[in-house]
Amino acid sequence: MRAGEPQKRYGLFVLAILIGLSGVAALSMARKYSPIRSFAGVAFIVALYLIRVSNVHIRSTLATTSYPASNRPGRLMWFVGAALLVVWGISFLYLYKDALDGYHTVWPVYLFAAAASVCACVWGYIASKLV
Repeated sequence: MRAGEPQKRYGLFVLAILIGLSGVAALSMARKYSPIRSFAGVAFIVALYLIRVSNVHIRSTLATTSYPASNRPGRLMWFVGAALLVVWGISFLYLYKDALDGYHTVWPVYLFAAAASVCACVWGYIASKLV
């Protein structure tokens, strides 16, 4: 730990994750019971506060200064991302056509889900490279 850097508290971070997961569990088990939903909302707020207090989300100065600025996605990655958007659009059209016919086949649903998953991964990678 360097001088001037805030101390990271991983115990608070783990506690915040556990409180957030308990809020999700409370919401999933008692959706129509209002007091449980209120406690789940309070659990989410407490979890977010604990994450902020834990300082785990703050990057160290070494990591921010040693990252090369020229590490951007290349033309091939942009081309793959654009092609996947086209594939995702075409799979949506097949899914829409199947919906109009009454959902008699299931492969358009799987195609759309697979295209959306791969597209999300690739575009997430591109976004992470840009940020």
